[in-house]
Amino acid sequence: MATQTLLGLDNSQRNFCESDAKNIRLLAPAGCGKTLSLAHRCLHLAQATGKSKTRFLVVTFTVAARDEFHSRIHEDEAFAELRGVVEVSTLNSWGFRRVRNEAFSPKLVTSRNDYHFAMLNQLQPIWKKHKAVREAIEAKRNTAPRKIMDLMDSFKSIGFDHQRDTNLEKFLQRIESFAADGLQNKWETLLVELARQGVIPKVTQYGSEEASRSPRLIYDSFFKFWRSATQHLVENDTFTLEDQKYVACLDEQAKIDEGKLLSGAARYDHLLVDEFQDINPLDLALLRAIADRSRSTITIVGDDDQAIFEWRGATPRYIVKPDHYFQRRFATFTLDTNYRSPRNIVEISQRIIANNENRVTKEISSNMDEDAFIEVVTTSGLPDSMSCVIAECERAIDATEGPKRVAVIGRKKSQIIPYQLYFASNDIPFCAAEDLQIFMSAAFDRLMKLILIKCNADARRTTSQVNDDVMALCDLAKRYPLSKADRAALRSHLITRKSKTIKDAISALAAYTGQLKGKNKSSEMSLQFAEKIASFVNADCVASSVNALAHSFEGLQTDLGKAEDDVFYVDPPFMHLAEYATRYGDDYGQFIDDIESAKEKLAYLPPVTDPKELDPMHEEWRRPIHLMTAPRAKGKEFDTVILLDVNEGIWPNKNAATEAELEAERRVFYVAFTRVKERLLLLVNERIGKSKVEPSRYLKEAGLV
Repeated sequence: MATQTLLGLDNSQRNFCESDAKNIRLLAPAGCGKTLSLAHRCLHLAQATGKSKTRFLVVTFTVAARDEFHSRIHEDEAFAELRGVVEVSTLNSWGFRRVRNEAFSPKLVTSRNDYHFAMLNQLQPIWKKHKAVREAIEAKRNTAPRKIMDLMDSFKSIGFDHQRDTNLEKFLQRIESFAADGLQNKWETLLVELARQGVIPKVTQYGSEEASRSPRLIYDSFFKFWRSATQHLVENDTFTLEDQKYVACLDEQAKIDEGKLLSGAARYDHLLVDEFQDINPLDLALLRAIADRSRSTITIVGDDDQAIFEWRGATPRYIVKPDHYFQRRFATFTLDTNYRSPRNIVEISQRIIANNENRVTKEISSNMDEDAFIEVVTTSGLPDSMSCVIAECERAIDATEGPKRVAVIGRKKSQIIPYQLYFASNDIPFCAAEDLQIFMSAAFDRLMKLILIKCNADARRTTSQVNDDVMALCDLAKRYPLSKADRAALRSHLITRKSKTIKDAISALAAYTGQLKGKNKSSEMSLQFAEKIASFVNADCVASSVNALAHSFEGLQTDLGKAEDDVFYVDPPFMHLAEYATRYGDDYGQFIDDIESAKEKLAYLPPVTDPKELDPMHEEWRRPIHLMTAPRAKGKEFDTVILLDVNEGIWPNKNAATEAELEAERRVFYVAFTRVKERLLLLVNERIGKSKVEPSRYLKEAGLV
């Protein structure tokens, strides 16, 4: 057991709180009491300086964390001295207050429509002067404007500065820094998106073609536009959410350059930053500017082992090497006692994460003498896994001391879809939030309409009804929907054949001899349509129908370009959906009814970003069963955790190739593994679909297999 002090802190917490160091890096693994420690650090500094009004800025990563810290110092009398001298804020909120003070009448653009309007209207004079961007917008007028606005925000997030990066040399210097800062993957995803929008040539594989080898091309095609467009929006007091930080950062840096440093009541004596492992280059630049202008001390708090937000440009290197990025000397303290996790969970998780080389070594122990129940369960496939999950959930719900909270955690959204279907169709309350938004996608709706068409494949109907259904099938059979001309040609042919059933229409399609001229152009395209549709409508059960769509219908397959507008295309759930559908046999009606029931129930669940979700008194949060992906589990804890499909290719993801990507995957697993308080089940499949699969390497690293 940890030694307790009069302050109610253990030794590692007290060493941090009472340190005389000016700048501190506090490594705070999950469950180690960092919020309490931060509050006590502020109290110690306020009392130690002897100043009547020592000012603090505490920066949190989320609104929920901000509210938690604010409540602690305003509801606990032990911290009454801090009231009025501690400002708690997210960076976005802090930045917007600065923007509002500087701009005459700031306009925030936040919605998709706002982005679309801003690009097509306010920025039209700019992009019309830049050939590559102009052609991209004119070619995809319905989608490109918003996506190019997104790219503009991403360039700000990753660290570009339109006022300082004013020529090719400075642009190249910025790009060269990405590899050293661990941002190369993020940069390459931006190149892929620029190519997808047609601004630069296609990039078929990261780092393999002209766009990633020719920074001059990117500079001429997009960056010059980006600088002009960014300046135009700033001059017209128009700001995105990312601009709340970006413009505030520019303003702070400009005042530093002018020598306008803060003093007196306007100055922060101390800057404390929570969840520092999650910040991106723009966040870092703003924090550095705030600290430099106030000449404040800096305390950064976080856990490099929980750095899992690389997708937003975050990198663990900032917390691993703070001296380098702040140009200051940092003293390091580690909270070494975990008060939340059982002893074996802490020991095993430390054993797993120790396999990452790019991290700060820590010695963490549990405050608990008890061990969690841990079991590796080998299953023969999805039906077997579902039986195990259902039994564990029933066990938790029926616990004699009251319902236990269970998290069913997958690495990908598609893994948890079958469980949502089961719980919804059996009226078992669950909390899912945004991780299951795939059921709200237009592509998933189209998939279900195809299943309904299959149900009526033999039914006699009017020629018009049959032709409408055939057109819907053709639209998704190939990568691109039918062009207007091809649609008219095929429909005209089908009308002459007077097809009364889908199967009649398949024969009519196969007999078509005309030429198709759209993006799906081929002399045998109509025959290919017929073959694909036949493989689907002739399937003898629901599972076979889903598999036919997965293998034959290119318009429903993974497409990251389409995924910008529809999450379905990130990871189409065919494999898991087909396995789940085996229970229905040929009962298409029940399958469709259960899907519709699941969608209706999901529509009323709160979004994951709703602060009420973290309120244990809120009705949805009190539901015992929670379905989520691993990144959404961060910051939460559950009595029972079930990790799905703990196999190679999923944990870690099969797309992780470089050492940095594999370390990032291990951090995601570490976060999921450490959510448990009592029982942990790790489900390992012998097969996924028809393929034999191996257990995850993490189980071997943990000593569990």
